[in-house]
Amino acid sequence: MIVVLAIDALEYDLVEAFGCDNLKQKFYGKTDISEFSEPRTMVLWNSFMTGENREKEVLEFGDKEMWNIKLDIEDTFFARFENPKILDLPGFNYDKEQHELERRMLKEFFAADSDEEKAEIRKKYNSHAFEHHRRIKKEFADALSGDYDFVLGYFSAADVIGHLNFGNRALMKMIYRDMDEIAAGIDDTLIVLSDHGMERIGMFGDHSGHGFWSTGFKDLGNPRITDFAGIIMEISEVEQ
Repeated sequence: MIVVLAIDALEYDLVEAFGCDNLKQKFYGKTDISEFSEPRTMVLWNSFMTGENREKEVLEFGDKEMWNIKLDIEDTFFARFENPKILDLPGFNYDKEQHELERRMLKEFFAADSDEEKAEIRKKYNSHAFEHHRRIKKEFADALSGDYDFVLGYFSAADVIGHLNFGNRALMKMIYRDMDEIAAGIDDTLIVLSDHGMERIGMFGDHSGHGFWSTGFKDLGNPRITDFAGIIMEISEVEQ
């Protein structure tokens, strides 16, 4: 089985700072996303799945409608596996209602007039994000024990929580340590991959200009996110 731990906004510098050795594996580094003028979540994961830059096609949908994109499996490299399992990946089978609720709560937070109101919204926002994280974590654990030849689990907590709380180092450390524990429990061939990282802007976080990758089998250098379709299929051919 090949496993991809797809972690939205996993930041290279925090993986280092928090000593997340299981996320780092033997080889790790930054992905090159400089080819994208707007390195957004939906743009990057669509490009990952297809192995080609789909920025133009995705952005043409607009900010709201792009979240309705659901690629057919035949348009992705997933189709080359006999029995793949994909969990909650943007552009494929992402929980749109989850995303819409997050965006709505963010708007409410920045529109709130008082610190007390902002604090209450932040509390609900974080609680909802962690509830979703726990659900995906359970589904991912179940998938790892299933009869699949490829499993991809997409985890959004580092991004969702980070946008509103990136300056809260203790909270971010808790998320990264939890993801590190998830990685520690994977015995199969593992690729850890993020679409982009995150940089601090006051208390908040915004997308950085690089992603994160790691493997236990090969130094990939400074790969593009579009390279991973080919990399994964090469591994699949070796393991067959």
